[in-house]
Amino acid sequence: MELRELVHQFISISVIHRCQITKSASSVGLYFGQPSILRYITDHDGCTQKELANALHISPASAATSLKRIERAGLITRTADKDDSRKNHLSVTEKGADTLRQFVEICKTTDKEMFKGFTQEEMDPLHKLMTRLHDNLDSKSFTPEEISALLNKNREGDNT
Repeated sequence: MELRELVHQFISISVIHRCQITKSASSVGLYFGQPSILRYITDHDGCTQKELANALHISPASAATSLKRIERAGLITRTADKDDSRKNHLSVTEKGADTLRQFVEICKTTDKEMFKGFTQEEMDPLHKLMTRLHDNLDSKSFTPEEISALLNKNREGDNT
């Protein structure tokens, strides 16, 4: 087997996995980028839009557009800052928390399907090999921040 063929398989698996997650997420009313926004707000209750944008490496404009859509869906609320009326604090609603829980279950189901038929004895060495592949590329080219920004770059053109 040629290296290029193996690389193509990795890329193909990643794309198919992402497409399945995205399709399943839409069944609970989530669009690309929204799960990570909901997760961040859940983990950082009361954060501001600027903090969210910085943490997820997205533009303030993209964050604003996504937050408007998520708010209209009833998944988050904004509370005005008592000292600065230009600043809002974000919180996930009960509906948002429930939607995020459903999304997490979708991910778990998809991941289980992906590894259906694999034994733990097969998965352990696979994990070690994948870690080595990751480390071979990761340590040479990009900082963790750059990788995060690249992974989130697609959100910039997203209509969420």
